[in-house]
Amino acid sequence: MKRNGSRMVVALVVAAGIAITGTACSSSTSKGTDTANKGGSSNADGVADGKPLDPNATVTITIDGAPGADQAANKASYADDLAAFKILYPNVTVNAKPYVGQVEDPPQFTAMLKAHNETGAFHAYFTDKNQVLDSGDAMDISAYVNDQTLPGFSQLLPGVKQNMQDNGKTYALPINYYTQGVIYNRDLFKKANLDPDKPPTTWDELQADAAKISALGNGITGYQDYSGGNTGGWHFASELDSLGGKVVSDDGKKAAFNSDQGKQVLQRLINMRKDGGIGATPVPKWDAAFPPLATGKVGMFIGAPDVIQHLVEVLGADKNLYGMGPIPGAAGPATGALAGGDVYYFKKGLTPNQVKALIAWIDFQYLTPGKGQFDFARAKALASTDKPVAIGLPQKFFWNPTSPQMTQVQADLKTSATLPVEQYTPFVNNPIPPVLEPPAAQQIYKVLDTAMSAAMTDANADPGKLLGDAESQVNQVLANQ
Repeated sequence: MKRNGSRMVVALVVAAGIAITGTACSSSTSKGTDTANKGGSSNADGVADGKPLDPNATVTITIDGAPGADQAANKASYADDLAAFKILYPNVTVNAKPYVGQVEDPPQFTAMLKAHNETGAFHAYFTDKNQVLDSGDAMDISAYVNDQTLPGFSQLLPGVKQNMQDNGKTYALPINYYTQGVIYNRDLFKKANLDPDKPPTTWDELQADAAKISALGNGITGYQDYSGGNTGGWHFASELDSLGGKVVSDDGKKAAFNSDQGKQVLQRLINMRKDGGIGATPVPKWDAAFPPLATGKVGMFIGAPDVIQHLVEVLGADKNLYGMGPIPGAAGPATGALAGGDVYYFKKGLTPNQVKALIAWIDFQYLTPGKGQFDFARAKALASTDKPVAIGLPQKFFWNPTSPQMTQVQADLKTSATLPVEQYTPFVNNPIPPVLEPPAAQQIYKVLDTAMSAAMTDANADPGKLLGDAESQVNQVLANQ
């Protein structure tokens, strides 16, 4: 939700209280310790045979991105998980490097890659894919990953696999995933005689619904959108992606948004301003969007699921107000949605048993319903009684809606969620293919802020001219990359 460089800052503690345990270690570890297998294997380092780790294998693994001392309330949960994992693999030692800023500091991450001092498994964002692969440090783990070693692997959403893989080879495992959708106020839908269980799935429907909601009066706006602080350009990219357009060319060297789809985005906003669906004042920066959403003054907004978390936990909004649906498209749900998430890459030089042990730990902590970040019952029990907690956000869901994994997650949420998860069904049941952010994203977004602002404030704005001016500036930005 919050912009930070070209990344989304993702708090790994949201769903289940994840924290650091294990022994702090040097981030320069690549081979670690993998001593004799107690089962008497002739190869103490294991074999890349596509089988799970031998429960008797003795191996030490290193991993980064674990929350640090400033997240003390969550350390017990992580310790519990390691203790449970130790029962399954008694001779595996997990050395977890504390969170020290790397997971949200782009320059530090780049410096780590240049120094080649990653841990055995190292955290990255979806947008880091090219940078990581270009470093030459990522290990191809294709031979190790299947439904036996990673239950539910075949059920992973295509958009998740896209960010784990390159040219058919698997380099990473996912730990977080999100796409944007329509967050809407169900009470305002009811007051405007709209069905709160059927959010708009096309932009025409959204425009019509927004006008009806704005007609309620009392300072209510049907739809709000960003115009500045790089968030205007960010939302332009979201809306362009939803129509099948592209921000940049496939080779990343030229602007591609001065297209029919790009003009549709701006013309839609011009029309919505004229028919009252959008208010007179667009949203100038990231955090300005949320107070009117929290106080029931806005009907719809494009955002990631953690917008709901911010409204409930930070601004104290009524958790029952909000529903969520897929981002609209031209003739139905969008062809693509701006997406993001987190993965763990594996460093070259690991032994087979280290790879297997890391897969086992990451699977246990991040990819197993009922365990780790999906232990919703524990998260609810640990929640503070004097502060609202949002458990049940429609995110971190990596699998197809009908998969056994999703079936269990949804069942667990019905028992432990503090949010009305049934109100997010339109979003969960309609996963949209993800689109990653463009290169030089923040610089591009800053340029496109001007076009977005003009579309929502100038009734005579010319989308073609606005995008033509932006195209020249963005081409210059890309030429300097």
